[in-house]
Amino acid sequence: MPVLTGLGADIYVASGVGTVMTGEAVTSLGAGVYQITNAAKRAIDPNSALTVLDGASTVSPATYQVNFGAGTITLTLGTVLAGVMTVTGRYHTMAQAAQGTEWSLDVETNLQESHTFGDSWKESVFVNASGTVSFQRFLNDDYFHLNIANYYILYLYADLSGGKRHMCGAALKSVGVSAGNNDLIKENVSFTIHGGMSIA
Repeated sequence: MPVLTGLGADIYVASGVGTVMTGEAVTSLGAGVYQITNAAKRAIDPNSALTVLDGASTVSPATYQVNFGAGTITLTLGTVLAGVMTVTGRYHTMAQAAQGTEWSLDVETNLQESHTFGDSWKESVFVNASGTVSFQRFLNDDYFHLNIANYYILYLYADLSGGKRHMCGAALKSVGVSAGNNDLIKENVSFTIHGGMSIA
């Protein structure tokens, strides 16, 4: 892959109440992962109820994990569908975060030590992962202050024209504004990833 420059990067955001989708078809990606077939409806609204159906029966939320940014449903190991999966809920249309200047993504793994007496080296087991996203923009409006309690969908583009991006649902962690006598007013926004992350 060629070296990318920040000039091609961008960040797209969505929150609030999305557009209704009913009985939306999904496509199997294998290994128990299903993705909403219509690419325009894959940014699942995390602020609204989501129902996953196995034919006419509702699938228990305890048996799947939702990636809100990528529009995927991952069934837990051993869960088998009897019919065709469909999804009912709401989706977002993504929009550019105006006046954005930079973003950062940090992912951490939760490793628990599993070595026992007699082991000469430590051993660790992967338990789960977590992540944070932060970005900076020139102060443009009060959008984040007015939607501080909402969940968000984030698309972090490394290459906007090529479509290379990280996608995730997120909870707003903090929002701050900085001003200086010899500088432009800037807004710093920080999120905690909610429900997983995907790369396209």
